[in-house]
Amino acid sequence: MTGRPTFTVLLDWLEGRLDGARAAEVAAYVGAADEETRDRVEWIRDFLHDAQLMPLVQPPAELSERLRSAFVGFHSPRETDGWTDASMLYDTRTRPAAVGVRSFGDDGVHLAFDSRLGRFVLEVAPGGPGEVDLQGLIMVDGEDPGIDLAFLEHGSLRRAARAGSDGRFDVPGVPAGVDELWLTSGDTRVRASLDLRLR
Repeated sequence: MTGRPTFTVLLDWLEGRLDGARAAEVAAYVGAADEETRDRVEWIRDFLHDAQLMPLVQPPAELSERLRSAFVGFHSPRETDGWTDASMLYDTRTRPAAVGVRSFGDDGVHLAFDSRLGRFVLEVAPGGPGEVDLQGLIMVDGEDPGIDLAFLEHGSLRRAARAGSDGRFDVPGVPAGVDELWLTSGDTRVRASLDLRLR
């Protein structure tokens, strides 16, 4: 055998997908392998063992259909009818946060909006490179039938989420260039312009 087997070859070997001669070559290499290769083989074995303990289950048909519909809706060209625009109530970059809102010091931003769905607040915190982490709360007017959120950048979907029954949502790793939020609940559709810059 020439050279160290790749991760994929090791995985194929451990799962029994290599033919007899190739499997024997890999087994001989692993038997005399360096510590890095042995660690890699051990990691794959642990992963395969743990994966068997967590079998995937087909989601309920209703959930699958809702997710498909949300995906199609978020990727469809925007219809101009039926959307309303949310209005900005405050932005901590231009004025102090409302009393009782948690402070990020100099590292984060609070945004608050009013809309047909009710008021909603976004907390924007530093994330990974080029990203921000969002937490929010939608204070729904009336009974909440569920709210889907879509975060877009220049019209392209970048993240999607669903608010919990309490109106809260948590969306880590949102690209900092996201400039629009769509909220949909039943037939009510709201758009909000976003600026996720932290300074």
